[in-house]
Amino acid sequence: MLFNIQRDAGNTIEGYLIPDGFSDIPKVVVADAQANIGEIECDQLHQAVLAAGRHETGLVGFRLTEDNIPKLSQRSTLYIRDSKSGLLIYRRPLKPQQINMKIVRIETQLLPHLALDREMFQHFQYVLPSLERFGHETALQAFHLDNVKSIYLSGRLQVRNYQEFLDKGFKAIALLTDPYYEMALRIAMLKRFASVKPKFLGERDLMTLMPAVEYFGELNLSDTADIGRTLKRAPPKVRTVLNSPMTRQFACADADQPSTRRDIAAAMDVISRLEVIGHISDTLAFASSLGELLGVNMDQIPILQRNLAIDRIAAELRTLAVAESYLEDDLILDYYVRQAMEISSSHDS
Repeated sequence: MLFNIQRDAGNTIEGYLIPDGFSDIPKVVVADAQANIGEIECDQLHQAVLAAGRHETGLVGFRLTEDNIPKLSQRSTLYIRDSKSGLLIYRRPLKPQQINMKIVRIETQLLPHLALDREMFQHFQYVLPSLERFGHETALQAFHLDNVKSIYLSGRLQVRNYQEFLDKGFKAIALLTDPYYEMALRIAMLKRFASVKPKFLGERDLMTLMPAVEYFGELNLSDTADIGRTLKRAPPKVRTVLNSPMTRQFACADADQPSTRRDIAAAMDVISRLEVIGHISDTLAFASSLGELLGVNMDQIPILQRNLAIDRIAAELRTLAVAESYLEDDLILDYYVRQAMEISSSHDS
């Protein structure tokens, strides 16, 4: 999906929405802080889109005026979403609390830190969390919103595919997780997904995770021996979900690509380019650093709380040699990252 706003002149807003479906009729939902205002069908011809074969009719542009959106010029909280997916296309600038930065938060947990993302809606004009749900092309489009100076994006992205934007005005932040904690969290969530479909995952993630969901569905999380046996017998598609996910996220272009020892150095290099790096073992320090970067009180940065039940499973996983074999690259990466963070902290103090 491609989208953008070409201009907002107050009483006129022009933009486009190119849907994923070649024959789909794109529509936008226009709303403000009070209520939904209306649904507008895209009826403006974009000849270049038609010529490129991106859409059957080329009618992908929309034009909002006082005629189809009453009191358009007065609606300071107006925003526009894709009717089909709900994806945010445009939001008018916030005043006076807007932070004029471009931030991308690299999500390193399978379960996203949604409380932090929700808080950012108060500070940034354009906010798009869990970006991986929408696919690579849509994610790239969010990075290319050149007319917007206040952007906050977050997602479990393969960082290598978006690294170029760190040289184009974006500042990247990440709260890194503990390898055993993340493994415990993934196993517990995969078991839960067997009975409850998650709302925060995209279709691609669901397809990738489904073999593991089925495999861990009957696992007894309170039985360490059962966990060990299950991990030893896991087929390749299940192992892929658990094998050193952090190293693969920072070093590999494809989420399904296995990591190697050489990827640890590549991941370290990418992590060193982040503007704010935190670790789940010290979330207060992360909140303090992020608050300083954004110029907001750290009390406005929701702290990610570790789950005691997941911590207990993680403690059991630490006793299993098979769990260590799954996480070898992540354990090495985590060690060196934490060492570097400690050195940096001692220098700052």
